[in-house]
Amino acid sequence: MISIKLNIRLVLLFLVALLSVQQGWMSCLMADDGQRPNGDIKIIIKETNLVKKSDVLLGDISEIQANGFLKEALENIVLGSSPKPDKVKSFDRKKIVSIIQSQRYLPDNMTITSPQRIYVKRLCQTILKQDVKKFVDTRLSQVFKQKEYQLASFNVRGLEPYPQGKTLFRMESNDMIDKKGKLSLFLDVIIDGLKEDRLSVTGEVKVYENVLHAKRSFAKGETLGKADVFLEKNNIFDLGDNFIKTFEEIDKKILTSSVRKGECLKTSLLAEPPLIHKGDIVTLVAKNDNLMIVTSGISIEDGFENGVIKVENLTSGKLVRGIVKTKSKVEVVY
Repeated sequence: MISIKLNIRLVLLFLVALLSVQQGWMSCLMADDGQRPNGDIKIIIKETNLVKKSDVLLGDISEIQANGFLKEALENIVLGSSPKPDKVKSFDRKKIVSIIQSQRYLPDNMTITSPQRIYVKRLCQTILKQDVKKFVDTRLSQVFKQKEYQLASFNVRGLEPYPQGKTLFRMESNDMIDKKGKLSLFLDVIIDGLKEDRLSVTGEVKVYENVLHAKRSFAKGETLGKADVFLEKNNIFDLGDNFIKTFEEIDKKILTSSVRKGECLKTSLLAEPPLIHKGDIVTLVAKNDNLMIVTSGISIEDGFENGVIKVENLTSGKLVRGIVKTKSKVEVVY
């Protein structure tokens, strides 16, 4: 009887030793695979969380304990869309648990710890008015190369908190300024390659150049010399078109209207001198398909090339109208 009890005890001791060896062997295998000895999955969801991207992932709001690729798969479960930058959004515990449990690949040995409500705030970045102004100023420097300009006023509409990421500005057109120097354009805000917003930019640009001005008042028909003009720096958008910057542009030309002292000179105020002056003796030519008559006349007024003037026929004494062709030739107009 005692012998039988000893044999049973030896068998039990042998089985315990064998089980211990087997457990140690399994532990070694799992350690070699880089896996945790305990395969249970634990998910601890935090009550308040900060996120960067447009979607909220499980990994953004929780601490996950799982082996290998299971942890990565759990971290990438999408729970919903993020709030707008700098805004807060809440999630219900039941909804999150339901989304997690709907993943078919998960084992049963999973523990989820979570508050009833989970709050998520999206991180943001601020784009300053000065950042936009710097971009526009760079584009203006490319438009007005080697010219003195000033961004006299600058306004931006539409700035708000934006998602974090690499920020760029994009313009669809280089047509930014009108003839009066008014700045107006739309600017796209690009973050990490995606268009996030469109800004409205307005303002005023001044471009300065040296322009010719009259030193004194002049009457119509007078000719200007270098001593009669001076250069002064002006905002060209205040002057309109046709302003004159060099003396060569007015040389040997006459005024077509009177000019006040200090007035900016423009090409519209100047013309080439007349080919024919009042009192000049000219050749009058009258012709049709079959006949040409040539006689002499006296100009009653100044005449410019291809302009119409009055001429007195010296033979008949009659006044006729003719087109100035050269310094001494006028063709009669019927």
